[in-house]
Amino acid sequence: MQSAQESLAELRAAIRYCENAISAAESTIESIDFRQQLAKQQAMNKQESTGREESLLKKLEVMTDKYDRMKGYADQLLDENGTMEAELEKLRKQKEASSGPCGCQAYRDLEEKVATMPVIPRDVAIAIFREGQRLGYNNKSLAENLKGLCKEKGFECRIHGIDDNK
Repeated sequence: MQSAQESLAELRAAIRYCENAISAAESTIESIDFRQQLAKQQAMNKQESTGREESLLKKLEVMTDKYDRMKGYADQLLDENGTMEAELEKLRKQKEASSGPCGCQAYRDLEEKVATMPVIPRDVAIAIFREGQRLGYNNKSLAENLKGLCKEKGFECRIHGIDDNK
């Protein structure tokens, strides 16, 4: 049989062993608690993250819809602008074609011809007019004669409204 001291030593050793086992168990429990808390925190962060992601995805969807609508409006405005530019060009051509009072090609040809006709200098026209008066022509007949002379010779006369082309 064992002595009391040996039994006491064994009991103390068993107590230390149990204390160590309890301490190890407490550490394991603390570790498990820590892991559970960490897992909960990660789950909450994931939920928050998922919530943020969902919110951002919804915002992205809204912004994409707005972008598509605005792009549609811009395309529509560009189409209208193209149509208006074509119409403006058409109106410019019409204006250019109708530069005369009647808008006909004959008038434009006449304008070009008149623009290229030589002009009797004013002093010469006045001298011709005065010579006609000295010879006894009245103003009306003198104007008719001067008009005919200008027409025959291809001159443009700008005295007393004789030039009918202006």
